[in-house]
Amino acid sequence: MNLAAPLFKPCLSKEFWHTFTNLVVSNTSAAIIAIDKKGNVIFFNRQAELVFGKNEQEVLGKQLTSVFAHLAEHEHYLLMALKTGRGMTDVETNFCPYTDREGVFVHSVALVKTALGIDGAIWMRKDFTDLRRFQQEINNAEVQAIVSQIAAGAAHEIRNPLTTARGYLQLAQKKTDSEIAPYIAGALEEIMEIESIIANLLSLFRPRSTSLQFVPLNGLIKKLLRLVENAGLFNNIVIRTILDKHVPLCLLDAKLIKHAILNVLRNAIEAMPNGGSLTVKTSYDTDAELICINISDTGKGIEPDYLPEIIKPFYSTKKQGSGLGLTLANRIIHHHNGSLEIKSTYGQGTSVLLYLPVSQ
Repeated sequence: MNLAAPLFKPCLSKEFWHTFTNLVVSNTSAAIIAIDKKGNVIFFNRQAELVFGKNEQEVLGKQLTSVFAHLAEHEHYLLMALKTGRGMTDVETNFCPYTDREGVFVHSVALVKTALGIDGAIWMRKDFTDLRRFQQEINNAEVQAIVSQIAAGAAHEIRNPLTTARGYLQLAQKKTDSEIAPYIAGALEEIMEIESIIANLLSLFRPRSTSLQFVPLNGLIKKLLRLVENAGLFNNIVIRTILDKHVPLCLLDAKLIKHAILNVLRNAIEAMPNGGSLTVKTSYDTDAELICINISDTGKGIEPDYLPEIIKPFYSTKKQGSGLGLTLANRIIHHHNGSLEIKSTYGQGTSVLLYLPVSQ
């Protein structure tokens, strides 16, 4: 036996490699474009058609600069590679000028070289936006789980001595004279506020649905608006309702959903201290079996830099805000397999959209 004999190498035809290459390149999730040394498009795969919204037959043989005429010279990665004689490997950008989209994009350009010199270039563009966002969500979920356990334990530990302190103050309130009574009453109010925050924290970390029932959301919203009507009149706020009569019954924990909607309504009213308009709208997407509750105000809105942070715990743009209202509402909606979305234009107002599935 000859141990030095070379490993078996199959002799495959050009047709095999042509079929193999077409199969792999056509079904990859990366957009691939190739040009010759004159800058003409000679390859445009299926993913490139989907990403760039152009048909292969329409672009083949054309100059790359005419196919993507809106781009600046330095944004033509293939032409820059031909000009400089240098390719690129896994270069990450946060903006794609070809699609005018923000995200996470990775580019690689390889030069095709022959004995006579550079014969063309191949560009591969991968979109990692959704993957990166998914990874970020996983990381956030892991951190939140740990923080939730710590915070819930701390909330219980704080509540015990707080209850004792409140008992002593109530006892002192009964036995003290009128001069000190207002101070004790003020201290009791602050303790009640702290206990309210602790209760919200515990609800945030462990919202439990123990009484699921089919709820008519339009009717529930009407009842809640009666509760906030006086606050609206006091602040010169006009309340408008646009309720879709086709909204069906939804399987919910009514108590939790009331809490979520009330938090959003309270935020909307507090955003308009000088008056304005509060609009509550419901709609039903029959195809997605999804109900949307849209609560909009005409307040000052949220600055773009603050918008991504607004749902995070303890983050508030109000001086007296606890920063838990929207966080708790978001937690409750997610607990019902729904989602919460915030849209805001600074100087014009804010809309909070609560999406709830009919079927769970």
